[in-house]
Amino acid sequence: MTRDGDPGSDPGSDPGVHAGEDMVFVLDSERVCSFANDAFLEAFARQRAEVVGQRADDPLGRQSFAGLVEGCLETALEGEPVRSAQWWDFPALGFRYVSIALTPNRDESGAIHAVTVCVRDHTDAQLAQEAAQESERRFEDFAAMIDEWLWELDAELRFVYLSPRFEAIMGIPREQVLGRRRIEVFPGEDHAIEPARHHHRDLARRRAFDDYRFTSVLEDGSKRIIRMSGVPVFDARERFLGYRGTARDESAQQDLQSRMAHLASHDALTGLINRQAFLQRLQRVLDTASAEESEHGLCYVDVDRFRAINDRWGHPAGDLLLEELAELLRRQIRRRDTLARVGGNAFAVLMEHCSLAQIERVAESIQRAVREFRFERMDETIGFTVTIGVVPIDADTRSLDRVLRSADRACYAAKSAGGDRALVYGRRDREAARERRGRDFAPADT
Repeated sequence: MTRDGDPGSDPGSDPGVHAGEDMVFVLDSERVCSFANDAFLEAFARQRAEVVGQRADDPLGRQSFAGLVEGCLETALEGEPVRSAQWWDFPALGFRYVSIALTPNRDESGAIHAVTVCVRDHTDAQLAQEAAQESERRFEDFAAMIDEWLWELDAELRFVYLSPRFEAIMGIPREQVLGRRRIEVFPGEDHAIEPARHHHRDLARRRAFDDYRFTSVLEDGSKRIIRMSGVPVFDARERFLGYRGTARDESAQQDLQSRMAHLASHDALTGLINRQAFLQRLQRVLDTASAEESEHGLCYVDVDRFRAINDRWGHPAGDLLLEELAELLRRQIRRRDTLARVGGNAFAVLMEHCSLAQIERVAESIQRAVREFRFERMDETIGFTVTIGVVPIDADTRSLDRVLRSADRACYAAKSAGGDRALVYGRRDREAARERRGRDFAPADT
């Protein structure tokens, strides 16, 4: 292993390393960094000369690679591979959930001379897993409140028994129902649809039915969705006595499913659509742009110095700021535009059917509104700015990943220039392309 920044063996040859995606660095047996790839340097906003040659216990080392291997580097230097996963706050990326793999490197004699560290970003997968687990917990909590009631009909299909849960769930005294036919208690059933016709044929033929679902408007005007299952009852001489079974009011469950669908596609803090739903809309816009040769645009909005709020007043203050900024951004865009929270302190605006000039005006409006905005906390008033990466979308824009990378690069370049500004990705290239197209279609001189 050399000390000039080039590893003695290619880290990308390790099956656990994905070149161009993973952050990779190498520490020699003296705990000195001898190699760091571009992804690592970008994540920590460092130059190669600032990292290569640094010891893990140097101040600069502690600000970059040392924390990632703390507590496990010694084990790797003793010859045992180590794997872990954690949330980490990267200077250029923010909080990301990463896996960290330490692989000992041996020379020809078998002695360990270095450790290769591979850091892989699993943030999207982790957030999706956490969201799914939270949704599942919510569903279980709500489902525990939903119960069934027992019922029994006589041979004339009149209610002769209802369990006490009927009153608790439906809010109707049982004495108002007993002795009445089901169609009287639950009017409005649509007998014209096939499930209803099939169900009534089962009743006429004294057959069991399962999960028959119908909608009814009760006497108090409430709309209920009822699901019933029942079996016919016969005496010893096979004479029909009626039905007995179970039923449930699925109105709350239907509402729950709608709310769960909303939770799955929206950010719980701000109420904006989340990253996954935003990517789906962005892909639809890309398809539209290709098919219709239309113009659209994406603004990636990153809040400057957001970390200072969390450090000074804690995460509740940061959450409150994000809520207020979400509402502020919402007022700067058209109703047809899409505003999403796509990261910890990052928002995205998708503007459909608009020119680059319109997109830039919206970006300027957002910046102006945020500059004028004041966040009040603990008798203090704080001002903020945002940095915006703008990406035009047209018929030549094919890849979702490329749009996202372009937005991230434009925002990163604007941040590197001092922040509090908007930068259009590829502006010079687009202007040159328009100029070439103008020459191609210009009329010939006569």
